[in-house]
Amino acid sequence: MIFHKNDLLNAVLDKHFETWEHTLNKADYVPKKYLKHIDKIIFDNLKKKLKEADIYNLLYLQTQGYCLGLFDKLKIFFSGLKPLYENEQKQQKQVAE
Repeated sequence: MIFHKNDLLNAVLDKHFETWEHTLNKADYVPKKYLKHIDKIIFDNLKKKLKEADIYNLLYLQTQGYCLGLFDKLKIFFSGLKPLYENEQKQQKQVAE
């Protein structure tokens, strides 16, 4: 259960740092104002993806049979990610067969 969430977080952070490292060597010829704007966009996307990883983890726990609380179920409902998760699961089953 916790290992699945760690895998999701590792994937999100790897992609985040890969994106962020592209801005490191550009400080000499790109204005700092633009770099700050890009950093803000990157961190906003990181926050969004971490929330998404948390919801995917809740969906995974739900499919494993764990009893989720009301707030966790509401997170899943309002996120709109359940159909995407179910489609991914169906595709993985088809590939496995």
